[in-house]
Amino acid sequence: MIDTAKSVSISYIKSTKGIVQLVAVLSVLSIVTGVATLTGAAKINFIADQLPSSAIESAGFTGALTGFLLFLTNYGLRRRWRAAWYASLFLVLTVTIQGVLQSSAFSTPLVLLSFIVFTILLPKKEVFDRNVALTDTQIAAGLALVGAQAYGTIGTYSLRNDFRGIDTLLDAFYFTIVTGSTVGYGDATPVPESGFARLYALSVLIVSTVTFAVALGTLLTPVIENRFSKALGMTNDAELDQLSDHIVIAGYDQSTIPIIDDLQGDCPLLVISETDKALSVTGPDVLELHGSRTSNATFERAQLDVARAVVIATEDDAEDIMTAITVRNQDDDIWIVAAATNKENIEKFRFVGVNTVISPALVGGELLAESARSQQDTATEVVQRLQDK
Repeated sequence: MIDTAKSVSISYIKSTKGIVQLVAVLSVLSIVTGVATLTGAAKINFIADQLPSSAIESAGFTGALTGFLLFLTNYGLRRRWRAAWYASLFLVLTVTIQGVLQSSAFSTPLVLLSFIVFTILLPKKEVFDRNVALTDTQIAAGLALVGAQAYGTIGTYSLRNDFRGIDTLLDAFYFTIVTGSTVGYGDATPVPESGFARLYALSVLIVSTVTFAVALGTLLTPVIENRFSKALGMTNDAELDQLSDHIVIAGYDQSTIPIIDDLQGDCPLLVISETDKALSVTGPDVLELHGSRTSNATFERAQLDVARAVVIATEDDAEDIMTAITVRNQDDDIWIVAAATNKENIEKFRFVGVNTVISPALVGGELLAESARSQQDTATEVVQRLQDK
């Protein structure tokens, strides 16, 4: 029993869900360690004595920042983005180096955990195979934001003799960020005698503020729309267009809930529901599509051409058979799995093109009969194995 629990725990840690949660824990630990270093946590003397205090303080500040960035990449990992996988690998390595430099009491668990996360994450490249899909508007907004920062930084540095507090490119970049954010600390300003520098500072304020506002709206609007869509149980076309290698669950009732639970974390799921109610089963990889499952239009939106399989397993055999006909007419090659509530309908499912047909009643009956025949608890053993999977 103990060995089984250990194997289940190890399998979970190596699963996609486990990796995502480990990265989240590492990000929080990196932030805590960074803050603790800055506040004077106990140091590991044999390391701290070899490092200048400025290096330790810098590692503490950047460690907290790296932890925050790693927490952001966790969002992408949950959606299996390849870019998030690359970013996470780089940040985990960075956290390891920062943990050594911080040399605080928290450094040992931080370094050990980062090593474990890197070891588990590295061979999982094929799991994170989805590309980040940005619209042309979002790309243009991002480039405009970068251009505005470059305009302010380069121009301010070129006119540094007409500014107070501007000596380096970092000072110029700082001035541009502070000006564009409308904070304006007043530690870097144009000299009153230079009218041109004041006009230039005004242009930086206008360009940076407008660009930042437009970029923020453009980049965050899809995220906000996505949140509203999920709250209302809807999926937009942009999310559907990003689907690939997903499994379509055609129909939603008490029979399909265990299937969704079991498949979560293995691949993206698209659940076709004919009701207006939101799904009771939710997750980052579960999308809901409202529509008739016997309508061609519904399955046209379901991206069957790039789907892995279709599962049809509600309690209504007649509706399921019609759904199978619709799916097979839509795509000749898609793999279809169905559950026949009534065993007499198994051949009907096969006749309309279903690849795999299982009758839960027939399987359950055979398990019960075998248990009675052998006087062994065969059914419970099978159920237990499925629950422990």
